[in-house]
Amino acid sequence: MKRVEILLATISILLLLLLPSACAKSDGSFGIYLVDSDEIVLSQEHLKAYHSLDTSFELNAQGIEKWNSFHTYQAEPKLAQSLYQRDFILKIDGNEVCRGKFYSMVSSASYNGVVIMDSIMKLEGDRNVIGIYFGYVQSIPASEETRIKTEFEDFFSSQHLLVAGEG
Repeated sequence: MKRVEILLATISILLLLLLPSACAKSDGSFGIYLVDSDEIVLSQEHLKAYHSLDTSFELNAQGIEKWNSFHTYQAEPKLAQSLYQRDFILKIDGNEVCRGKFYSMVSSASYNGVVIMDSIMKLEGDRNVIGIYFGYVQSIPASEETRIKTEFEDFFSSQHLLVAGEG
């Protein structure tokens, strides 16, 4: 009888220790990763919603903090101290959905690919949305844009994060 009680107590303690850490980890379902370092920029745990009309991600407080951690300037935005011009891979369930580049409207150069705009700006308060664009000035083929949008909508709908509106 005493051994059973000790065994149950041990199992209970292990569950109490392991369960919170398992819940706190990202499940790896969605992620935006830097190509050069494989560092995760944003994951599903950083998102409040995906807005399908303007293909934007609304970040929660943890997401804003994570996004801002890549911006090391103190006062005025500096391109070299931000995500600007860095390449990323966006993955869903471990599969690559697309590759792209962090960009900004301050750039006069065009880019024919997927971009995440305003990558030089820190986020705060109500300004908590980052947008996905399908080319900067030039656009990617319509079939590729449709494929990416469909994958986003299917995934975020299944996660109850899809909002049929603008961010």
